[in-house]
Amino acid sequence: MPQYTELGHGSPFWVDLGAPDLDASKSFYNGLFGWRYEEAPPEEVGGIRYVWAENSSGFAAGIAEHEKNEVKGDARASWGVQLLVDDAEEVAGRVAGLGGTVAAAPEKVGEYGVLAEVADPTGGTVKIWQAYQSGPTIKHEHGSMQWCELMTPDPEAAAAFFRTLLKVKTEPMEMPDGSVNSIVHTADGPVMGISSSGGLREDLQERLGGAAWVVYFNVDDVDAATERAVARGGELPDPPWDVPGIGRIAWIVDPQGALVGLIKPLVG
Repeated sequence: MPQYTELGHGSPFWVDLGAPDLDASKSFYNGLFGWRYEEAPPEEVGGIRYVWAENSSGFAAGIAEHEKNEVKGDARASWGVQLLVDDAEEVAGRVAGLGGTVAAAPEKVGEYGVLAEVADPTGGTVKIWQAYQSGPTIKHEHGSMQWCELMTPDPEAAAAFFRTLLKVKTEPMEMPDGSVNSIVHTADGPVMGISSSGGLREDLQERLGGAAWVVYFNVDDVDAATERAVARGGELPDPPWDVPGIGRIAWIVDPQGALVGLIKPLVG
């Protein structure tokens, strides 16, 4: 099983996919990133099917199969983010007072840690995780998380919520359309973004389904990765694009409906 990155309070350290068909997701992302998989003992992860995805360097992400009642409801696949916290009970206990909601109360997960899910006042849900163990988990290389951001119609309200809840710093970034996005800083540096979804096309806003987190995976070649994704049944809403000072980026939609970002960061 994976160990957890030695990061500070408030930093994203793990991402996982919830999908109706775990085996189909395994096949798609194996073709996209070259992942191999290790399946978790069901009794240690709440009785569901859950796999840890890894490449040659280590573990990069997880994939969970939706429970049967979710599948019957035609639940769409989606990527989620886990934020590391020092005390899940304490953090969850302050959510309501800041205008958010606790979607899932803190609960112990085997001997791994304590997991909860919260929603910010704009409706975006994110998991918080108090880890019982630590160690290396890969990031910032091919097939692993490079960045994540909350896309929301009210980034200022979301930034204020996380700034207080997690006791982190946010750096405002004024956008050309007049909206204000934020970069979240923890003791580990700039770790995630909070961005306006208002400027997105209607089809992309519908795909997000309201405020939602987008996970960006590092790839060696964005254009080649998008070609692999489309060849395996994924969709490409727009051609890859370059972001000055950041790198080359694309959004893809996997065959089960999960939106995910790809990025080739600039070197240096």
